[in-house]
Amino acid sequence: MRKVLPTIIEASNVDLQTPDAKNEQISEMNEIWLPCSVCQEQVNLCSLTNHKQCHKANKVLDGKAEDNLHILTSRKTKMGSQIEISAEYKYREHQKINHSYETLKGKLLSMAPCTRQMCMPFEDGCHVYDMDGNSGLVKSIVICSAKNSSWQSSMEDSFTVLNNYGQRENTCFAGIFDGYHGNVAALTAAAEFPVFLLDQISVMDPSYKLNEEEKLLIKSLDSVFKDNYRESERLFSLEKKKGAKETDVEDIHLAYAKAFWRMDRMLQLGRKENSKSRWSGCSVVTCLIEGFIDKQMSTDKDQTKLGMLHVANIGNIKAVLCKNGRSHCLTRDHSTANGRERKRVLESGGYISSNESYGLVEGFSRFTRALGFHGDPQLKNSVIPAPYTISIPISNACQFLILASNGLWEIFSTSEVVAMAQDLLSTFLMCPHNANPRNIKTEEDLQSKDIGDGQEDDPETSTHLCATCVKPDILGNNPGKEPKTDKSKLYSRAAVCVCKQIMKSAMLAGSQQNITVCLILLPGCEMSPIS
Repeated sequence: MRKVLPTIIEASNVDLQTPDAKNEQISEMNEIWLPCSVCQEQVNLCSLTNHKQCHKANKVLDGKAEDNLHILTSRKTKMGSQIEISAEYKYREHQKINHSYETLKGKLLSMAPCTRQMCMPFEDGCHVYDMDGNSGLVKSIVICSAKNSSWQSSMEDSFTVLNNYGQRENTCFAGIFDGYHGNVAALTAAAEFPVFLLDQISVMDPSYKLNEEEKLLIKSLDSVFKDNYRESERLFSLEKKKGAKETDVEDIHLAYAKAFWRMDRMLQLGRKENSKSRWSGCSVVTCLIEGFIDKQMSTDKDQTKLGMLHVANIGNIKAVLCKNGRSHCLTRDHSTANGRERKRVLESGGYISSNESYGLVEGFSRFTRALGFHGDPQLKNSVIPAPYTISIPISNACQFLILASNGLWEIFSTSEVVAMAQDLLSTFLMCPHNANPRNIKTEEDLQSKDIGDGQEDDPETSTHLCATCVKPDILGNNPGKEPKTDKSKLYSRAAVCVCKQIMKSAMLAGSQQNITVCLILLPGCEMSPIS
């Protein structure tokens, strides 16, 4: 039988159906100004990418913003003559110097090319997950994704959201899987990784439970994870547990580590992969939000611990938390730009080429940790599935959490994204009628799609959707439960507005990749004008 789809409110992009409507929205986007994260100068959104490129060019040429063309030309000539003598990779260094010179020359001559076409299409899909009203932590979860068809021919990002994760109230799981060289690894990980993680956590914490379908999946893998593999896991656990002070947090981190290794082992089977030499891979960022049953009260209301946030990432995609109005990056960059990762790759016998900035592992991958990429033993020897994990308490000072694929982070810094989200959220809450999602599809409309019971989503138009989310009706009301309050609906609509605008801003500013943005509103979002 066809599986029931998750609780979703899908807001299609009907606000851009006509050329006039497109031009009107693009005009509005052109009025957005952001502070540059390097120099703090206010820069128009359409010029932000070129502005940052000028900063990078000045760094390469050791120049200053006030340098004229004569100074730039003489510095370029001098640096070119120096690398003829000393540089190991002469062609690459010459290329960087010439590109930097042309970027700054174009700025000085007011001939810098436009970063985006003004007629670019904004094609996106927006998914709103209802949190049942019982969650004291999560007010709304919204995921917005776009193929970015101006640059990409297929959608390789995938995502998953699970409410009441592990049959545990006030607990949810969310993850984004940024695929590379195909979408097989991302789609498979989005479907199976939450089950592997839950299996590991349930062993350590009985309050987490697997349902019958999840138990059947785990049991079917006994032939894959044999006794010697399980013994290695046991020894790994004993080693990591030594000296652990916070047992509960350490257990979650161990569960994450084992789940990532198991997921990578499953991808080694090569299911649905076509190439014989190089299979797909993916970067991952996930969060597990746990609510306390008995809230730990303190004298300072803003510091009351309401729950715990556990974040794990692998690769170069990020999660950023807004707390007390400030941005906090909760992930670690696993790419060749990270000096420690470069050292690890080289010490393990790997090779880092020079055909891109900071180089590529084995001339192919810019990140040093990821899931998948089997089929090439030499590459897989350097690209490992070991995650970075962090756990922090959630209090009333935590406002929202943003998870996003690299299509967003290649354009904006974490502080820029948080500033943009804060401005958009406060603007919407003061004038909510300006961004009410229209043409929201009902559950019957969604069930007409061929998804579920062995049917796969179209990889170019769809993303993975979890089958265990709560099932609301239109506008997020749960059948058989108390209707969502106007305030709850307002927060969901605000999150939709913020998520869509952040994604569209990245496209307009010059992103060339698939973009997926997940916005999770936390208790601190109630410190808004409507509270």
